[in-house]
Amino acid sequence: MKTIAYAFVAAFLLCANATAAIKIDSKVARNMDDVQSLGVIYINHNFATEQEAELAINEDADRHGAKYYRTLLMREPGSNGNMHVSADIYR
Repeated sequence: MKTIAYAFVAAFLLCANATAAIKIDSKVARNMDDVQSLGVIYINHNFATEQEAELAINEDADRHGAKYYRTLLMREPGSNGNMHVSADIYR
């Protein structure tokens, strides 16, 4: 079963756009031995949707030279409309 999961992840990574950072989940991040953490990125902005926030994280990860990112936090604290988004980025 694990082999099938790894094969699926490998196929997904090969099919993804080579210039865009790839979103991964925490389980995949734990099993990736050959990546280097670049740190955490934070964005506070007035996004209309979670999809816009996710796109902004992806673009910021690209700007930092990341190949992968894992969203840590996506929330709207209070009524000011700003959404706080953070992500681990990896090379």
